[in-house]
Amino acid sequence: MYNFTEFLKDLSQSSNIPFNVITEDGTALYISDLDIESSHITKFTIMLGRTKGIISLEKQYENCTSLLKYTIENKYTQNFLTKEQSVIDILENREISVDNINLNLPFLKEGCFILLISVDGSKYESLNVIKQIYDNEPVISLIYNDNIIVIGDFAETEEHAQSIKESISSDLYCKCYVSYGERAFDAVGIKKAYVEAVQCMDLGKKFDIKDHIFSYNKMLFEKIVYNVESKIKQELLFMLKDKFDAFDSEMIVTIEQFVSCGLNISDAARKLYVHRNTLIYRLDKIKKETNFDIRDFKDASVFLIAFLIWKENKVE
Repeated sequence: MYNFTEFLKDLSQSSNIPFNVITEDGTALYISDLDIESSHITKFTIMLGRTKGIISLEKQYENCTSLLKYTIENKYTQNFLTKEQSVIDILENREISVDNINLNLPFLKEGCFILLISVDGSKYESLNVIKQIYDNEPVISLIYNDNIIVIGDFAETEEHAQSIKESISSDLYCKCYVSYGERAFDAVGIKKAYVEAVQCMDLGKKFDIKDHIFSYNKMLFEKIVYNVESKIKQELLFMLKDKFDAFDSEMIVTIEQFVSCGLNISDAARKLYVHRNTLIYRLDKIKKETNFDIRDFKDASVFLIAFLIWKENKVE
């Protein structure tokens, strides 16, 4: 979107026609540097892929609307839609030629990953942030089914996911979640990787996983818990719900961090910024309150299943 914004700026300045372009959700794609007399404005709609845009300009330039509409929509199509459409065709099981795939997704032969991004804020502003990160790189990014998809050959997928999450969170001050599946090498693999990313996004949100980055291959435990028989879930919830409800945020974070560190007291204490003895005191308190010693693997396994079921019900 960054290069497209520059195009809009050049178009406005070279034609000496001041105009503004805003998406249907209110995101400004371009605001002219030139003055627009607010009392003499005309507006018209353009299509940027599947997104509606509204162009505002002075009525004296009304005879230029058709030309502006054609120029802007055509440029958007040239910049984005050919590659985007190839991805959409794959995800929606439409026929697509091998030549088309090779032309628009050249990195697929070496393997690529699909990152699925969900944000609490504007999808369009978030997409703009992502396009700036990967400006002039062989990466495709688009909005699809209310989320953002980013496809590329990422050597360190976790690092890219972290970078995207931090950039969107810091620039737009909104929550950002990133999920991804296995590496894809063909059209079938892309569809499979997308389905995996959707599944682990749903699980990550359902179980309120704190780092907000969800890898399909690292969520086997959550998948198992999600598929536990409902009767067993109710038994575990009945056994421990009141105990979990009574824990303050400090104890909840302690449980999450201790489990995340593989039940290692030293690592968990360091990440919690507390003394080892403080952590041991908290673990003893958990044992006293619940009768589960989560330093013991068997106790910890049952306890964590119950804990995730409790979080699943809280989110719902």
